[in-house]
Amino acid sequence: MKTVDSKLCWTMAACAGLLTHAVGCGNLGTGAHAEPSVRVKPAESAVAKVDGDKPAATDGAAGAGGIGTLVGRIVFDGTRPTPGVIYKMGTADKDPSVCSKDGDIPKEDLVVSESKGVANVFVFLDKAPAGFKAPPPAQDIQFDQKNCRFTTHALFCQVGQTIRLLNDDGVLHNTRCVGNRNGNVNNAISANDRAGIKLVYKRPEREPFSVKCDLHAWMSAYHLVLDHPFAAVSDAEGNFKIEGLPAGKYQFKVWHERGDVGKPGLLESKYNVVITSGDNPAVEIKTDAKKFGL
Repeated sequence: MKTVDSKLCWTMAACAGLLTHAVGCGNLGTGAHAEPSVRVKPAESAVAKVDGDKPAATDGAAGAGGIGTLVGRIVFDGTRPTPGVIYKMGTADKDPSVCSKDGDIPKEDLVVSESKGVANVFVFLDKAPAGFKAPPPAQDIQFDQKNCRFTTHALFCQVGQTIRLLNDDGVLHNTRCVGNRNGNVNNAISANDRAGIKLVYKRPEREPFSVKCDLHAWMSAYHLVLDHPFAAVSDAEGNFKIEGLPAGKYQFKVWHERGDVGKPGLLESKYNVVITSGDNPAVEIKTDAKKFGL
């Protein structure tokens, strides 16, 4: 029988010990924004930085340097556009007693607040940080219709998450969702249907896609489907928030239906941000009127 060199045995044992120590990681949990159960060294700085001089790859890794939150605001840089109206109250060219009975039907393709915050802007990562995995949220999202308008003009969901298509009007609507990877999904929703129709997207999309009602041609919305939770839609004042980001460098897409930067929809194709552990100072994405095609 051959004997094993004692130095070789000692080296193999040491390597095994190091490997055991390095692999000790927990699971991500069941929530969409669940944090990895690992011990991390606090980051040296808790400042979110925007680096516009050089590109930064998405190199965050789940749990590598803590978990951070990105908050920000989309700001219109220019003279605020005058809010537009599609139909005055009671004048809709179809079903006026329902569609415009309670007021005007406004234009929603560019909504800018008095403080110049831009609503309905998608801010998102193309793909999840390396090593990140989590199931889609268990709670349903409601996508309703009222006075012949989609009550949510810009909606983000995850692959496998249930969207409940509802109708609060006394007339028939249809919801036609035209995704590049999910195909054309068309559902008719009966008048006053409050139980709704279940819609589940099976594949992630690269960018938001349009949603229409063919029965009321002015009705318009946009859906974004991703296989991770790192996206947000700006509110009426332009504010957005993305939680649970592993610390690291990221390139976010900033997308709006009127965006016009090289490719339809884009306001920013590579908005560079560095996220550190914990809360990060808010960023302001100031967007020139020309980027909206004005």
